[in-house]
Amino acid sequence: MDFNSLSELLLNQSCRIRYATTSLHQLNNLTAEQLPEVNFGGSDKRNREYLLGRLATKDALGLLGYPPTWVDRDSFTKSPVWPQGLAGSISHSSGLALAVVCESPPILSMGVDLEKANRAIDLRDAKHVCTPEESEDLHHLEQEKRTSRLLMTFSAKESLYKCFFGKIPKALLRFQNVTLNWESNKWTAHWQFPPGTEFSIDTTVGYWGIDLNWLWTVCWRWQGGFFKKQFQND
Repeated sequence: MDFNSLSELLLNQSCRIRYATTSLHQLNNLTAEQLPEVNFGGSDKRNREYLLGRLATKDALGLLGYPPTWVDRDSFTKSPVWPQGLAGSISHSSGLALAVVCESPPILSMGVDLEKANRAIDLRDAKHVCTPEESEDLHHLEQEKRTSRLLMTFSAKESLYKCFFGKIPKALLRFQNVTLNWESNKWTAHWQFPPGTEFSIDTTVGYWGIDLNWLWTVCWRWQGGFFKKQFQND
């Protein structure tokens, strides 16, 4: 499945980034011998989602010019374990998976999220997703645009969560600690940590688009950027 606006965005970056998608139809056409053995406690849905994401990742690695291998997951964090010199992110929704991979450095980590663009979302969930400033902005939009903006905000913050997971304390990695501003195909994230927090993060730039009725958001963390107090694992 071709996401034209995502392709254009990634091809215009200063480093090599590639993406791939995998659908349930593609997964169902493979035999058991072509797939890794997966068992997450008997949940078929969870197993399928995992395989969808790994198939998309395998294809993305090949497009980047690397061996199309199966990416394992960390037994503790459950996050993908990327091959040396690479970074990436995976998302899946409604039978489709999207994987984005890049060379690392110069990018240290990435986050991507995928949602059905017409997904139903309850405006009452805004209190869990939005900061007071974002909720105020929602209030001034037309009803239909409120739903779209809330879904976009949720998706972008999911991307941020993946990008910064393991890089800042989990207690601070909260949706209410970041306010988003939106442009035509770009969003900027302004981090607001409680007083006394011993580090801060520069404004994070992310991107969004809609391809084939799928909403995607993506962001990445450049080497040498973001943290005023650098962490040892960078």
